[in-house]
Amino acid sequence: MRASLPVVVAGFAAVLAACAGDGVPPRASSSDYLVRRDAQNATIAAALVPPELAKKIFPPEVNKNFMAVEVAVFPLEGQTAYVDSFDFGLKFGAGEVSHPRVPEEIVSMWMEQSALQPPSKVGVTAETGVVYTSGNDPATGRSHGWGTYSGVGVGSGDPALPRPPSTDPRDVEANLRAKALPEGPAVRPVAGYLYFPLPSKKHKSGPLELQYLKDGVLVSLPIPSK
Repeated sequence: MRASLPVVVAGFAAVLAACAGDGVPPRASSSDYLVRRDAQNATIAAALVPPELAKKIFPPEVNKNFMAVEVAVFPLEGQTAYVDSFDFGLKFGAGEVSHPRVPEEIVSMWMEQSALQPPSKVGVTAETGVVYTSGNDPATGRSHGWGTYSGVGVGSGDPALPRPPSTDPRDVEANLRAKALPEGPAVRPVAGYLYFPLPSKKHKSGPLELQYLKDGVLVSLPIPSK
């Protein structure tokens, strides 16, 4: 039996709600953000998440590989804006446009990197020294004298520094999800974070450009890196 359209729409909305968090409170006006541009049925505004705040969102390993951008969608009066994080992209200089990653992907990548710990260094050391010996010689009687010795020791080179307490992946994912840009239909302003993977070093120093592509219409928001 085919489900009615309202039931299908309600189910789809429930899936979106499960995949996104509440985001962060939108600012009073789109003009309170670093940049803003008008799209078809909404004003898109954005600002970089300050580094000191990003350190509280990401574990250190994640913070080295991702950039958080605060994005807000202000639907025009009487309009409904359909928010989809994949409609956004971040361009670093002349590099390719990257799309945001969902919390599950970020945590999975983080766990893979954390598992690849370098083996502890094993050092091989040679030592020599001087020793005094004495004993009974069958031919000449008691003997004594000085001699040398040498040996090889195997052990850890530099002792591994204690690792900081690990962060529970479930807590990391929950934190990322709670602050992520809410997805789905919006009739009032919504805001949240999008998590973009950082490019190679050669593109990190270039200008940033947040792109919003919806229904074939591209809106670009140049974002100063500082």
